[in-house]
Amino acid sequence: MEIKKTFNTTKKEIESKKFNIIVPICLGNKFFVDGTSLTENLKEYIHFALKYTKNKLLILIADKIQLTNYLIRNKRNSLQYNLRRVLREGNQIKLNLKKYIKTLPVGEQDKIEIIQWEEYDKSNPLYNKITKVLYNKFKEDKEFRNEIIDIVKTSVVDKGFSEEEYIKLCNYVLDEFCVCYSGAEYRKLYFGLIIYPFSDSVLKFIINVQNNKIFSELNKKLPKEKVTWAIVN
Repeated sequence: MEIKKTFNTTKKEIESKKFNIIVPICLGNKFFVDGTSLTENLKEYIHFALKYTKNKLLILIADKIQLTNYLIRNKRNSLQYNLRRVLREGNQIKLNLKKYIKTLPVGEQDKIEIIQWEEYDKSNPLYNKITKVLYNKFKEDKEFRNEIIDIVKTSVVDKGFSEEEYIKLCNYVLDEFCVCYSGAEYRKLYFGLIIYPFSDSVLKFIINVQNNKIFSELNKKLPKEKVTWAIVN
């Protein structure tokens, strides 16, 4: 694993252990998980993050915000069924992570925190505020809404969806925006660097908002705390 590209930081800053690191795991990200089993890539990521994190590594399982995706892709199943499914998969990934982490030296085990989305939501006071701003912007600003819809259409290429379904799939981008823009606070520690295996149109959009290149009026409503990114693979 090596740093291929950085956003709002430098390789030197990362190697100097300036940041506490976040590794986000999305359900269905085959680079990190095979179903709910951990891939060797994820294990290498954990070792990489432990080497360069400042104090702690936060592994964030983005399970609950996948609900809309599951509802659209599994239309025959109820809301309750799909909710139980995303939470069950998130729980199993967490259990598998805990099992793997127990194989690491004790000193490294103590540096790792694992949380699921609900806990991230509850531990970050800015989440509801930022997410509300995003949903209002999506509702009221046609240009912003079309930008998000185009991002989703670019990112979701495995299946054709109706226009209404694409609009619903935008929920994931709006829900994940907070952590991608401002990072995370957990147990009085701020986690200010996200490492991820690839960049996409969602990341490009968020970086441009962070740097005030687009939707400057939105930038003014958002926190000054901005997470940094590194593409690592």
